[in-house]
Amino acid sequence: MALHVQAIRNLAPEDYLLIEEEHLRLHRFLENLRSTCRNLNNQQNCQSCPREQLGTCRGRLASFFLNIIDISFNHFTHEESVMLRQGSVTEEHEDFRTHQQAHREILHALDTIISECASLDAQGKTAEAYRQLYRRLSEMFNEHDRLFDNPFIQSTKPLEQ
Repeated sequence: MALHVQAIRNLAPEDYLLIEEEHLRLHRFLENLRSTCRNLNNQQNCQSCPREQLGTCRGRLASFFLNIIDISFNHFTHEESVMLRQGSVTEEHEDFRTHQQAHREILHALDTIISECASLDAQGKTAEAYRQLYRRLSEMFNEHDRLFDNPFIQSTKPLEQ
């Protein structure tokens, strides 16, 4: 992630601020996910939590599902718009199309992850649903940064003022 932070500093200031704000929103989302489930970092189940905590976890899980779709869709839309503002990038540009396809694949993967985590929750495995959601999202977004975002951003030069 440090490489990504360094890479986005090559963008125009307004693009940098937009992308940085969205990355902070994703980071806060993951931290909220982590802080909601007391068993995220261990293998205990929900029986180790007070009933009120279980109710909170189960209630918030559905909102986490909706929120990550919203965060991802908006970020990908903004990111693609930033890419197209770079002088040499068009919608036909191979790297742009590949990157855009990766965004579509992530949105599809989110549907699968959410469905599987909702199923775990319905089986009474809410802590496992949180663990899976946190782990899989973290891995997926870190991989996307490494494979797509960092190489693209490093290939851009700051726009002349």
